[in-house]
Amino acid sequence: MKCPHCGADLGQGLLPARCPACGQGLGAKAPRTNLHATRESADRAAASRASVEGLSGRGRGRRDRSQTTKRVARILLAFVLVAVFCVTVAFVAYRAEIIGGRTVPNVVGWSAQSAQSRLEECGFSVGVNEVSSSEQDPGKVVSEVPTAGARIDPGSTVSIDVAVASQ
Repeated sequence: MKCPHCGADLGQGLLPARCPACGQGLGAKAPRTNLHATRESADRAAASRASVEGLSGRGRGRRDRSQTTKRVARILLAFVLVAVFCVTVAFVAYRAEIIGGRTVPNVVGWSAQSAQSRLEECGFSVGVNEVSSSEQDPGKVVSEVPTAGARIDPGSTVSIDVAVASQ
């Protein structure tokens, strides 16, 4: 079948309500109008549809830059949030001494027996060296290696120097 207004071929089977070429209604009482005015109207309608396709994100148009920018911003935000979460978990695990070794406690000035039991509670093996000293009370810890506050692996040896009376 052909359009009664512009003569465009409409094909077989079900007919559209309007002619895709000229935009005129195809009802039984469709009046015959100026073909030139009809073509201009169809062109304006096609231009309007093309402009709306770009705004709505629907249709054949490509995605505009604002949508791409928003998508990139969302991906970047998600990446930053995951990175902050991972850093926070690592910091908490380090502070809780789950990773990064154990902190050597300060046992200088303690009795040798108390210092040895405290270091063993922290998971370290203890090496005791006797040092003659006239300034310290006998049986007290004079120094420790590694120093207090250092982070070392559990099971590592901490050497303590215990004062003995000089002769």
